[in-house]
Amino acid sequence: MKILIVGKGIIGTIYGWALTEAGVEVTHMVRPGSQAVPEQTVKLDVLDERKGHKSENQTYYTMSCVDNITPEDGFDWIIVPVNAGQLESVLSMLAPVSGNACFFTMTSNWNGTELIDQYLPRNRYILGYADGGGTIRNGVYWTNLGAEVHLGKVEGTDFNKLDQIKTLFEKADMKPDIQPEMLHWLWVHNASATAFAAGFAYQKEMLKFLKNTPMMRTCIEATRELLSMCEKRGANLKDYPEISFMGWPDWLVIAAMRWLYTTNKSMQRYTAHAASDGSLEETRLNYQLMMKTAKEMNLNTPALKKLGEFVECKKN
Repeated sequence: MKILIVGKGIIGTIYGWALTEAGVEVTHMVRPGSQAVPEQTVKLDVLDERKGHKSENQTYYTMSCVDNITPEDGFDWIIVPVNAGQLESVLSMLAPVSGNACFFTMTSNWNGTELIDQYLPRNRYILGYADGGGTIRNGVYWTNLGAEVHLGKVEGTDFNKLDQIKTLFEKADMKPDIQPEMLHWLWVHNASATAFAAGFAYQKEMLKFLKNTPMMRTCIEATRELLSMCEKRGANLKDYPEISFMGWPDWLVIAAMRWLYTTNKSMQRYTAHAASDGSLEETRLNYQLMMKTAKEMNLNTPALKKLGEFVECKKN
């Protein structure tokens, strides 16, 4: 298959590297006018969690780059690992010139598929999410690549296309985590991450956040409010055992998080981007959408409202 990946961000780069290493033809789409050379090389420091792969990798990835495409380019799939606020501009630019290519979005999604449906029919896109993250340190992509990739269907999904993208990632030894209700999975993931992302961004450093017990309690309670909101929107929280720890007492959640974030190398890399400008922008967008939903549903969310101070980085 011939794959186009939008951008040279953390997710696009590590997935491009993994797919290229597996023998897949990958091209990266860069901003129009920014293509200096057709090939660009970046240095990677990757913690690789895929089965059968070397865990720690310091290597280089030479990516093929273009700043425009035409239908004649014949891409089979376009992978879109961008912030939610960038999705519409990407779709408006690429959908008209993508031929018959299918799109795999790796983007947070709180509002549903209405935006995507404006640009693509349901049989030309699959919703997904990455298992990995990181940041750029001194010019080096300091990242982790998880063992899974999350994907799933919505009403109108072409199951043959779902099988295609599943096979693509399996070729690179990534285990497809296929969700029967991908939108619900995205809501729950967003709900479980946004409050803590706001706390990270406010403190700028993970250790400062972990030491701030009152802030952690606010983030925990805001997360519970958001998960309750997901449930009221139709998500069955019992389908997501990864969030069961939010039912623990606050002190135990805090202790577990402090242990996890200080000992788990993968988590340290995965959350390293949280205080970046791009991540903070997406956190603000998610927060605004969540507050809008709470208002529309007439829900009382005091901790979520308090979170606004962290999102805007307002210090007393």
